[in-house]
Amino acid sequence: MKMICISCPRGCELDVEKNGNEVVVTGNACPRGEEYGRNELVNPTRMVTGLVKVAGMRKPLPVKTARPVPKGAIDAVLFAMHQMTVQLPVKIGDVIIPGVAGTGVDIVATANM
Repeated sequence: MKMICISCPRGCELDVEKNGNEVVVTGNACPRGEEYGRNELVNPTRMVTGLVKVAGMRKPLPVKTARPVPKGAIDAVLFAMHQMTVQLPVKIGDVIIPGVAGTGVDIVATANM
């Protein structure tokens, strides 16, 4: 499988293959590329950003996952964000949705309101 590494600005073109239980990554210029290729093949994850409603306001609150979530859970994470309404005040880093969509990853505020 060919992919472009997004771990650093270089954007190395990786070749990632599974050989039995072993994952072989070539084309990387740094160790982060090897880790990225392995993770992308075995368990791809992404940070998710979004907006949640704020009670009594038109302006939404920007939020993100505290760490990457499995790609297969992104739709459920976004749906949970869409369903949420927060009460003010909120500070950067406040947990808005703990363990969103059964992932064990918190949704946190990225702005003060």
